[in-house]
Amino acid sequence: MSPEALTGLAGARTRRFPDARVSHFVDLDTRLRKFESAKVERLLALLRDFPDKIVVFTQFRMTQAHLFRVLSQAGDPAALFHGGLSRLEKEQAIRAFQGQTRILLSTESGSEGRNLQFCHAICNFDLPWNPMRIEQRIGRLSRIGQTRDVHVFNLVSAGTIEADLLHLLEAKINMFELVIGEIEMILGNLDEEREFEDIIFDLWAQSEDEDQFGRRMEELGRRMIDAKQAYLRQHEYDDRLFGDRFAPKE
Repeated sequence: MSPEALTGLAGARTRRFPDARVSHFVDLDTRLRKFESAKVERLLALLRDFPDKIVVFTQFRMTQAHLFRVLSQAGDPAALFHGGLSRLEKEQAIRAFQGQTRILLSTESGSEGRNLQFCHAICNFDLPWNPMRIEQRIGRLSRIGQTRDVHVFNLVSAGTIEADLLHLLEAKINMFELVIGEIEMILGNLDEEREFEDIIFDLWAQSEDEDQFGRRMEELGRRMIDAKQAYLRQHEYDDRLFGDRFAPKE
């Protein structure tokens, strides 16, 4: 897989905060609107530069519908795939994508149970805060039967939570070079009862400013490096212990 970091901020979940935090949320909303527009323009540029079939993942149906309108107006219509479709409508969307339609706009439901090995690229228009969801998206394409490298394009803007998260996943643990399934083992070594996106959200919500949030993300990055190294040590030990014992005989 070859990750491509591009120039966004996915919506933060709501939560009660003291009044001192309200202005931070207002500023966040303003930045969200600005970044969303920039991401759409960057997506259009990506689609002009990358002519092959591509799955564009969004987290929200409203975002998906907006992108569908924008792409249609740009003369590059897409097939829609989301959980609200009937089984027949989902099959029709996949058939259209297998045919002449080169873009599939999909919500998270498209990352579950669908094999899309005939496609070789995904674009995360919204970057999930849980890396296992990112892996699930990639896993729809990077499966047995895939004959080419899978390109992964991540749309993020500098100075956002998603940019910090992408740095954490790419620079710290090289997530996009991992084998499918390894990220779960690494996260398991963090010894956290919370979901990963809850860890990220709590770090952000409890930080007084971006500098403090950055320092806390760096500390999380060090923990993830340790967790990856622990996984690799265990993997190496298992290889020495079992070797080819369970390998299929020719």
